[in-house]
Amino acid sequence: MKTYMKISLLLLAVVALFIRARYSDQPKDTSIKHLTGVVLPADVKTVVDNKCYGCHSVDGQSDEAKEALMWDSIPHYSKARQISILDNIAEVLDKNEMPPEDFLKEHPDAKLSPAESQLLKNWAETTADELMK
Repeated sequence: MKTYMKISLLLLAVVALFIRARYSDQPKDTSIKHLTGVVLPADVKTVVDNKCYGCHSVDGQSDEAKEALMWDSIPHYSKARQISILDNIAEVLDKNEMPPEDFLKEHPDAKLSPAESQLLKNWAETTADELMK
């Protein structure tokens, strides 16, 4: 009976470790102080909802896009990670890499106008600068 209990406890510990390992890639620091770092003003949120969220969200169409950026995850990362993500957003917009050309062939309405691109870029840069203070 003792052997059965030991084996059961060992199996339970192994299962717990597998579950923990499965979710270990989640953001580590979800304290309230980090949840306030990134806020989407209404005009920025409108562009993100209409042009970005279809791919860069849990329900997104592209696994590659989800791996690159998940808009809803940004507030859950550390301040340093948020700054890095915002800098990357600004860089991608500056290079005119989003949305990708292949995607735009099938979804031309997803193309960012120059004003929308500039709005997102300015927001990303300003927010990153504020987070660094």
